[in-house]
Amino acid sequence: MNLSKLLTFILFFLTASLFSQKNTKHTVVEGESIYVIAKKYGVTESDIYELNPKAKGALLQLKTVLLIPNKSKKTTVSDEKKKKSTSKNNESTEIHTAFAGESLYVIAKKYGISLEKIKEINPSINPEAIQIGDKINIIPTKKTITEKKNKVPSKVEKPAPTITTPTPVVNTPLVSVPVATTPMVCEDELGNTIHTVQKGETLYRIAKLYNVKLKELQELNEEVVENLPEGYLLIVKLGNLEIAKHQNTLMEKPVLVPISLENMSKAEFLIAKASEHLGTRYRGGGTTSAGFDCSGLMFSTFKNIDMTLPRSSGSMAVGAGVKIERDQAQKGDLIFFTTNGRGSINHVGMITEIIGDEIKFIHSSVQSGVVISSTKEPYYAKRFIQINRVLE
Repeated sequence: MNLSKLLTFILFFLTASLFSQKNTKHTVVEGESIYVIAKKYGVTESDIYELNPKAKGALLQLKTVLLIPNKSKKTTVSDEKKKKSTSKNNESTEIHTAFAGESLYVIAKKYGISLEKIKEINPSINPEAIQIGDKINIIPTKKTITEKKNKVPSKVEKPAPTITTPTPVVNTPLVSVPVATTPMVCEDELGNTIHTVQKGETLYRIAKLYNVKLKELQELNEEVVENLPEGYLLIVKLGNLEIAKHQNTLMEKPVLVPISLENMSKAEFLIAKASEHLGTRYRGGGTTSAGFDCSGLMFSTFKNIDMTLPRSSGSMAVGAGVKIERDQAQKGDLIFFTTNGRGSINHVGMITEIIGDEIKFIHSSVQSGVVISSTKEPYYAKRFIQINRVLE
């Protein structure tokens, strides 16, 4: 009897010992799955399910005790095939903690693995009800691992101060302004149409603007220069008074009457009035102290004795007084020149003094403004045309 009990005990011990050598007990902890446990012990999931059939298809509970087979060093051909077939899944796993709004699909996309794979390695997780804080087993892809290795922890840096760089001022080259479509016009005392020259305008363009011939414009503005200065006043059309003066041009030479004392006083008076403007700048079309052209100075001066002269020097030459010989010249007479290179009269002054064959005259010069010049000066000596007497 005692021998029988002894044999039974020995048999039980040997059986228990043999079983313990083949199997290991594992207590499930948080975040583990059959897949993770199998990888941990180097066995397959089927091996675990074979010893723990109740675990298959059920949610894995914490502290559940599972039997894990101990693999012997000897492996059969079938075991080797199983090992090869599962070697692709022997990657290291990570634990992902779910947060608000995440789903298995979102987590799978984040780690670059399939939804089916994430379900397979997390059988205890209900894919329809992920809870905040759930531990999800993840097998990161090579791409995810590489990105994590290469990821440099971002440093919290203070934002750089905003520096306001002043916009550089670009000096844009001046560009000629096109001719204004609306003419800058006004009328003078005689009703003549006066155009104020705009920047970039030429005689040709102005002639086209007013539908007049270029030659007519030149004749009306004898002193005009090639490069018209801005603000230059041009006569573009004669007024009625100017036309009447042209029509009443004296064709016959009247009998000259010596200048009386009264007239002499007028001449001196006119010279004095004109001399008040010595130094005033030249201004095309100007008739005021703001600036004069040559005919404008004469026009303004003779207005002091209520005498209205034609507005241009060319018109004065044929419409103001009578032409006299040079040796008959006296103070107060008008003296005419051509300075435009075309031979026509385009400049006028008033005689202020006669010394022998030298005649001094006051006029408005393009270069110098209101000055007193002399016929002894080569420039005017070559360009003298005629003298007119306008005082009787």
